[in-house]
Amino acid sequence: RTSSISSSTPLSLSRSEESRTKQMRGAHSSCSAFSSQQRLFYSHRRNHYHHHHRKHQQHLSQTVVKRMRGTPNNANDKNDGFRPMEREAHEDVILEENGDLYVFGYGSIVWKFEIEGIEPIETVRCKAFGWQRRFYQGSTDHRGTLEFPGRTVTMTKCSKNSPVSGVAYRIKREDVEKCLENLEFREKQYDLRVQLEIYEDDDGDAKKTKKLISSKAVCWIATEDEKNVNWVGEQTVDEIATVIANARGPSGPNYEYLFNLADAMRSFNIEDEHLYELEAQVKKLLVGDNVEV
Repeated sequence: RTSSISSSTPLSLSRSEESRTKQMRGAHSSCSAFSSQQRLFYSHRRNHYHHHHRKHQQHLSQTVVKRMRGTPNNANDKNDGFRPMEREAHEDVILEENGDLYVFGYGSIVWKFEIEGIEPIETVRCKAFGWQRRFYQGSTDHRGTLEFPGRTVTMTKCSKNSPVSGVAYRIKREDVEKCLENLEFREKQYDLRVQLEIYEDDDGDAKKTKKLISSKAVCWIATEDEKNVNWVGEQTVDEIATVIANARGPSGPNYEYLFNLADAMRSFNIEDEHLYELEAQVKKLLVGDNVEV
């Protein structure tokens, strides 16, 4: 079998630079419903953002931005932001003994696991140990633009006894290939696919008291590897909140992504101090900008 992330993959890979630019501008225009005064304030905040985030702007240099806008890749180029990251073929994913697969969601997959024709046979709240949820990845294809990247969540390594809670979806073996093909493209700006242990989630955090659900749950994360041109890295809650309150892309405003995730976590009775602190700070900024939340 051939990989689902080959150069023949359909969708947006053949769009020209001009077509992509028009699409982003159109999406931005349709999402904006600001008054003249609010547009002026937004412009001021955007200038403030660029002044205080020179390091990230240097990271997205003119050469890299040109590549991200669709210049064809070669062996020396980094990911262009629209094409899938180069990962091992999804056929290399290790499945459960019966051929099923657990997909671990810690971000948008929690609140938007929608693949046509696929219905998970099990949905379970769970934990993975040694990870933490952080908004350290830039988004230029969904919740931001090349000129003003949004923020999306990833997982970063931390204390081995520290858990990150999420939701696992069990996919029956007949649907595994289609599921992976879909998620490989959906998570195209995330440079690493991992398989990890997930445990039952209850009120305690001690790993030894948990029941192992799977040692092969698959998920996608963003890292600081040089091929990940959208990596932002560690920032304060205030810095991240300022970006999320103002960024918007083809999929809508960045704060919508954050609020959907926070609401989904609450629906599963999941506590996450960093997530809810960030949500509160963004809401405070939006109220100050007279944006309805």
